[in-house]
Amino acid sequence: MLKLAGVIMLMLGCVGIGISKVNEEKRRVRELRQIKRIIIRIQNEMIYGKRTLPEICFLLSQYVERPYRDIFQEIYQKLAENRGEILEKLWKEQMEVGMKEMPLKEAEKDILCNLPEHLGIQDETMQAADIGQSLDMIAEHIRQAESELESKAKVIMSLSVTAGLFISILLL
Repeated sequence: MLKLAGVIMLMLGCVGIGISKVNEEKRRVRELRQIKRIIIRIQNEMIYGKRTLPEICFLLSQYVERPYRDIFQEIYQKLAENRGEILEKLWKEQMEVGMKEMPLKEAEKDILCNLPEHLGIQDETMQAADIGQSLDMIAEHIRQAESELESKAKVIMSLSVTAGLFISILLL
């Protein structure tokens, strides 16, 4: 009876780990969509609002969800203190710290982290076009992640159940 309870607990643990991994993949897709919304908002504010990146950071700190809200608020506050920090460097540092715990790949994080580097001193239309390239890259990552999600979920759940069965057999 004790062995049966142990096998059941082991199987539940393995399935739980599988569910956790599947949820992490779903969270990755949600984060990619959120990054896409942020990039679109930045692009629109540049084109139609004629706003600068520091102003856009202030707007985003009120508009987006956490942890991005905190990141943009921190960027805006540091720029408002006017310590002479370079926007690109400050942006990248804050994004790297804020996005550290997200289930994104490094290439996906880099799209948002390196966004100001591509702007330079140009008119708003050129800046928005440069941001459009980042938007295209993130859209491609979203398509890829969404297409892989279902198959990855099946594989992860199959492996977690198989691992549970294998370990149970070994311990019996």
